[in-house]
Amino acid sequence: MKNNNNTLSRNRKIALTGALSALIIVLTFTNLGFIQFSPVVSITILQIPVILAAFLAGLPGGLFAGFIMGLMSLIKAAMSPSGVLDPLFVNPLCSVLPRMLMGCVAWGMWKLFDFIPKFPKTLNAGISAFIATFAHTLLVYGCIFLFKGADMRDALAQIGMEGYGFLGVVGFGIVNEMLEAVASTVVCSAVFAGIFIASHKKSKLSQTEDAE
Repeated sequence: MKNNNNTLSRNRKIALTGALSALIIVLTFTNLGFIQFSPVVSITILQIPVILAAFLAGLPGGLFAGFIMGLMSLIKAAMSPSGVLDPLFVNPLCSVLPRMLMGCVAWGMWKLFDFIPKFPKTLNAGISAFIATFAHTLLVYGCIFLFKGADMRDALAQIGMEGYGFLGVVGFGIVNEMLEAVASTVVCSAVFAGIFIASHKKSKLSQTEDAE
């Protein structure tokens, strides 16, 4: 019986990972994953399915969803580049690797806070998502500077940001990064709040049926 439960749990994780990965593909090619507030302020929500996959399906789920996000970024950069940095994402070390590492960070933070006794899952999801989203930004720019540093400096020169280093670029986009982190926090917390409410209702229903 235990083996059957483990298989069912594994199958659910695989199905969930597949569904979240499919969502990443849809959000990418419909551009629904990119929200433009102004000519200089825009955010992406593509990191949210990756973070949720890490929380709900474990490290393998986070890695796979991160791989899909990075692959979509690579394909989109190759097929329809829209910014000076897009050509750099054709390199999988700049597009795929940091997104997979983000899945690792999300899973690691989730597990770390899970060690705290009675730490609410909803709060865990919100804090871990916030940290993972900021880590995503740092990992993407870090990989670009590490593997395509010269090309990055040339691209920055085209938009009048000569001399900007890693911290300068991160600081320049702080508004976008904060908005993305807040979006991840709200959505992931809401998902786990919904899971808690649904499981609580199911538990009450089971107790009622047992009493009858």
